[in-house]
Amino acid sequence: MPSPTPGNRPDANPTPNPTPGFSTTVLTLLVAVVAVLVAAGIGYVVGRGDSPQATQVPVTGEPVGTPLPSTDVVTTVDSLRPCVDVERDANLVPNCGVMLGTTDRQTDRLDLATQEQTLGRAFSMVRIYKVGPAETFFNANEKRLADEGRVLVYSWKVINEPGAWARVAAGEFDAELRRAANEIVASGHTAMFSLHHEPEDNVPASGSNADYVAMMRHAHEVMEPIGGDSLVWFINYRGHSFGSYDQVNAMYPGDDVIDWISWNPYNWFGCQGDAAWTDFASQARPFYEWAQANHPTKPLMIGETATNEDPADPDRKARWIADMGTALINEYPAVKAVLWFHQSAASNFCERRWDSSPQSVAAFSELATSSDFSS
Repeated sequence: MPSPTPGNRPDANPTPNPTPGFSTTVLTLLVAVVAVLVAAGIGYVVGRGDSPQATQVPVTGEPVGTPLPSTDVVTTVDSLRPCVDVERDANLVPNCGVMLGTTDRQTDRLDLATQEQTLGRAFSMVRIYKVGPAETFFNANEKRLADEGRVLVYSWKVINEPGAWARVAAGEFDAELRRAANEIVASGHTAMFSLHHEPEDNVPASGSNADYVAMMRHAHEVMEPIGGDSLVWFINYRGHSFGSYDQVNAMYPGDDVIDWISWNPYNWFGCQGDAAWTDFASQARPFYEWAQANHPTKPLMIGETATNEDPADPDRKARWIADMGTALINEYPAVKAVLWFHQSAASNFCERRWDSSPQSVAAFSELATSSDFSS
């Protein structure tokens, strides 16, 4: 706003004062002081977002209302609502921001400890895959991860054989289901839990759509009386490999069973034939719209996501990561958690590690230190 002078200040008198008095002299001095302060590069603007405090920043001459740079706001994520005093409800839904997680592969450079050392902070969530009826839950290492504050996200294929879903639904593995529920309760922690992630890919080998629903509902019926508040149930669709959502609807176990809905939007460039480069927002949008239209009260989770590098553009992966963070905050407010699928080409997958280049490390680190991803 211009400095108030006779003729443009709110209380200006349309009749000129022919005799400069004390107030005019003081006003002149004040204007001079302000001019000196501006020349020295000192200014003050009200803090952005819903922060209760103001922030001091250099005056740059930009128009009023233009966001000014601040050292406590990352450049890669357009943050709308910095999160403070984050809490999670009984279903682990944060009251602000997005929980950030990763996978923990017990191999060189893919393990959680190496990732967190590179990142400089602990992840909020860890994705853990189990296969087979003999699997245990909250083993010593998993218990330690949870004791240190991380949410464990379990995906369990009770049996990975043809016709598996109908066998689980028929009660053949009820003893294993009850044991798993007891182990989770005994840990003293609340875990996110699902059976057979990406089920669309396993029809008809593992069973029909109806078999999958029957398995999930039966497992819930067996485990919930034991697990209670220690179990938070989610379904993890692949969610990006088809044009129709008839199958997604047909495989949904019901709102009375499911607490969270998740899906896995990937950029398949360089991984799947001649797949084109696809940004996160475009890949995630169709399923997000389905979930919001059909289950608007359910929190959403990106169960897996990642991108390959582009050999022709070493900064492209970093931009993809930064754009993902901005999209999650600005376009997908129902998404309350995102897990990176940290896998390498050495394991017969694309180079999906978030730390595959210095540029991607820098982008992911800035995202991870944003208050929007510290839940």
